[in-house]
Amino acid sequence: MLSFSHVFLFLLINISVVEVLGFDKFSRDDFPPDFVFGSGTSAYQVEGAANEDGRGPSIWDSFSHSGKMHGGNGDIACDQYHKYKDDVQLMVDTGLEAYRFSISWSRLIPNGRGPVNPKGLQMQINVM
Repeated sequence: MLSFSHVFLFLLINISVVEVLGFDKFSRDDFPPDFVFGSGTSAYQVEGAANEDGRGPSIWDSFSHSGKMHGGNGDIACDQYHKYKDDVQLMVDTGLEAYRFSISWSRLIPNGRGPVNPKGLQMQINVM
């Protein structure tokens, strides 16, 4: 699976190709002064750690393991659950000013109803 670093590398390669071929370049100066540069992710696509720290199965887990989906599943994904500090550092190094992420409900409320999973909540507090 691709990690944030793989996506970042992909973007750098594409930007380099644009520069070599002489296409127009963009810089921060081409945007309004109050424009915020950022990135975003979706929990199932990046989080991983599907069976760790009390996370329950989600509807996507069930679907991706049903055999009806051609391809992988989100059990590991980009493994942001374990690599979030590295991913955040990449964002800092890149100069991003915002990051929108989603939290897997099945990590926070593993049974769909009832008490909040303290480990799932703690992981999210550490990220923020």
